[in-house]
Amino acid sequence: MFRTLFILIFLLSASACGFQLRGAVKLPADLQPLYLYNAENDELAHQLSVLLRENNTVLAADEQQAASRLKIVSRNRTRRVLSVDSLGRAREYELHYSVLYQLKGQHIDVENVIKLQRVLTFDPNSVLGASSEEQTLYHDMQMDAARLILQQIDALTKKNSHPDATAP
Repeated sequence: MFRTLFILIFLLSASACGFQLRGAVKLPADLQPLYLYNAENDELAHQLSVLLRENNTVLAADEQQAASRLKIVSRNRTRRVLSVDSLGRAREYELHYSVLYQLKGQHIDVENVIKLQRVLTFDPNSVLGASSEEQTLYHDMQMDAARLILQQIDALTKKNSHPDATAP
């Protein structure tokens, strides 16, 4: 009984503050079919193609059939030392991952950057584990970047489809 009451109060308070699940990203019909460059050879583009298919986006097999084109122009992975121990050895790194992408279509021509960062605590006694953790963090940032690209495209297309919403 107490558990049910608690769940009910939680759900009511969550809905009262405006919380809602993100839901699917639905690209407008004028952007479909979408051609995604290098979807077979690039891991980020492959993750994007999977997410696009999961969101019922029609992907074009070649560029000539496409109404719009999504291209990963560049990506960059860097790390910098955040802290050192008493012997001057690195103990924490800040990992950076940035992606520059471009979306071109009939009514849209956008170039945006996604920037992500994570902190990696480095244990000099476990070099192999730290290297594996670094790769895992970069992979997670890559997946986050793919989701953020779709969310930004969704927001941009909604903004472009309602130009009066920003007018005073």
